[in-house]
Amino acid sequence: MKLTTTSNHRKGFTLIELMVVIAIIGILFTLVSPQIGKARLRGKLTQQAHHAKSIVEAIVAKEAASRFNAGWPQNNLKDVSDDSYSTSNEFLADLVEDGYLDVDYSFFAAPGMTPARTEGEFRSGGAAVNAWCVVMDINDTTPGNFPVVFLKNMADINALSFKDEAVPFGTKGFAFATKNGEAVIIEAADIKEIGNLAAIFDRNDERGIQVLRP
Repeated sequence: MKLTTTSNHRKGFTLIELMVVIAIIGILFTLVSPQIGKARLRGKLTQQAHHAKSIVEAIVAKEAASRFNAGWPQNNLKDVSDDSYSTSNEFLADLVEDGYLDVDYSFFAAPGMTPARTEGEFRSGGAAVNAWCVVMDINDTTPGNFPVVFLKNMADINALSFKDEAVPFGTKGFAFATKNGEAVIIEAADIKEIGNLAAIFDRNDERGIQVLRP
């Protein structure tokens, strides 16, 4: 009777084969990781743009509910002294405390910032706890596509200049909401061609753009 045997021995990978596989994985990671980083940045910017939209909606609600006081912060006040603000922190805190914006104060801190826990921390915390600027003197003549609430990394809205070191995002991206409540993000490639943004920030009147900053 003839007996047959089978071998369970399996040939493994050689060192060269393993090195080739590792090299291929490294190349793929190098190609994919920038795209992952861009997607994460886009997601963070989109979230902040929707925060800006919520702020605009709260201001519009305040404007609709108020018969005597302006909804938007005013620069040259006469009979609306109750709406005089020196920082956007004060203005946004009033939106929360008056019930027009139902959020806690961490809402106003963008990625990389330490959020405020209380009203007092937010009002006194300045730019460390608040990422948002609000344009003043918005009225019926202001174009609907004009940015009215925007991230503080825009250093000068009149000159369209960004702060490289600013938190959040520096020159990597920008988010804002228009008077009509549209949420908008602008990524680094657009910022490099900053002249293309001039039309977006055109108020179509002779007044300079006054901004309430943190």
